[in-house]
Amino acid sequence: MDYLNILSMDTDFLESEYHSISSTLRGLGLTDYESKTYIALVAMGSGSAEEAGEAAGIPRTSSYKVLQSLEAKGFVESVKGRPVIFSPVPPLEVKAGIVDNISEAFDKLNDIQGILSERGAPQLVFTLSGKDKVMARIGDILASSLKRIIISTPQIRIMRQVHGPKFRDAVRRGVEVVIITEPSVKVPEHTTLYRRAGLLATDVFSDGEIALIAAPDLSLCGYSNNPFLVEHLESFLRASIEDSKGE
Repeated sequence: MDYLNILSMDTDFLESEYHSISSTLRGLGLTDYESKTYIALVAMGSGSAEEAGEAAGIPRTSSYKVLQSLEAKGFVESVKGRPVIFSPVPPLEVKAGIVDNISEAFDKLNDIQGILSERGAPQLVFTLSGKDKVMARIGDILASSLKRIIISTPQIRIMRQVHGPKFRDAVRRGVEVVIITEPSVKVPEHTTLYRRAGLLATDVFSDGEIALIAAPDLSLCGYSNNPFLVEHLESFLRASIEDSKGE
C-alpha cells in the first residue's frame, strides 16, 4: 500500500492499524475503496483525486467518484480548482457526527421500548442476517406496498440496480415512492426525492404497517409489523423529511 510510504513509521505496525481501521470504516457503510482513500487522505493531508487514488492504491479511473461519494457522506471536503483538491474532514469531527447519529438511534430504541412496555404490546421484531436476505426482504416490501413506501438509505444505488423493475412496478401501481438519500446519487424515476448527507442506516416503511431498519452495509436488519412500533419509527422519518425540505 503506497500510503505507508507517506509516513516514516514502522510498516508492520501501520499495516496492522490499517486493516483494523479499514474494517471499522466498512462497518460504518464505506466501501473498501472509500475506506482506503479516506485513510490515505488523512495521512496525506490533502491532494488531487489522482494523488489520493495513487496513495490509496485504487484504480485512477475510480478515485474521483470515490472522493465524491466520501464528500457526500461527510468524510471529505473539496476546493474547486484545476485540479480539485480534496481534504479529509478531521477524524474527530467525523467521529462526533457518527456518535451523535448512534446516540440518537439508541435514544429512539429506548423510547420505543418504553412505549411498547407501557401499552403491553408484544415486541414482534424479526431479524435477518446476510445482505442477500436483507435485499430480498426489501424487495418483498417494495412489491407488496399498496399506497406509500418511504426508503431512507445511503445504498439507493444498489437498490436501484437490484430492484429497478420493482420500483417501476410500484410507481405503475400508483404507490407513492419516497426516497431520502445522499446528494448526487441517481434514483429511480418518478419518485419523490429528498437529499440528506451523512446517512448511515437504511430505513424502510410501507403503508404504515411494516418497518425495516438495516445496518449500513445491509448485512443485518430488523423488521416489524407491530403497529405501535411502526408508527413510532415512521414519525422520526417524517421529521427527517421535514428537515430535508428546509435544506
